[in-house]
Amino acid sequence: MADGARETHSGVWFMKGRWGVAVLLVMVLSIVPVGRLAAEEPTGFDMPLPTVESGEISLAQLRGKVVMVNFWATWCPPCLEEIPTLVKIQEQYKDQGFIILGVTYMDRADRDTLVKFIRRMEINYPIVYGDPLKIQKLASLLGGVMGLPNTKFLDRKGTVVRSHTGGLQVPLLRNLLEPLLDPPS
Repeated sequence: MADGARETHSGVWFMKGRWGVAVLLVMVLSIVPVGRLAAEEPTGFDMPLPTVESGEISLAQLRGKVVMVNFWATWCPPCLEEIPTLVKIQEQYKDQGFIILGVTYMDRADRDTLVKFIRRMEINYPIVYGDPLKIQKLASLLGGVMGLPNTKFLDRKGTVVRSHTGGLQVPLLRNLLEPLLDPPS
């Protein structure tokens, strides 16, 4: 039978070959409520991100705060060097509506390893990990990650206003952060 020819089988017709696959795909896609799927699986600021603490967090939950999203990995020396600075800055500015959201990026460490690491480093901010697809979507949403560590600064409205690749030390971090913490004039 020629490619695309119909064949009946128990009163149901089938199309063979690539045209049959194409027709089947169109039929399936025409009955799937695409808008509903998008609503069931958020991919923007309301996308739930798994945390090491066994919960979830989204950027939408953090609106109204200045957020520093820090992409890092346990295998990245500059990332590890900046963690004490981040811990210090989180403690210093937390009462001014500031939060750091650490995001493990391209890291294969499992949850137990990360829990031990967080305790040892005394990390005092939430760490997102686990779902590589969601983490990649988050990175894309915030403008991409071209190297580690990579830090995105979001204002109180949730807009990315600054981006920095490389380790952060206290003076540079304060210069990047403090203008965002000032009350609106």
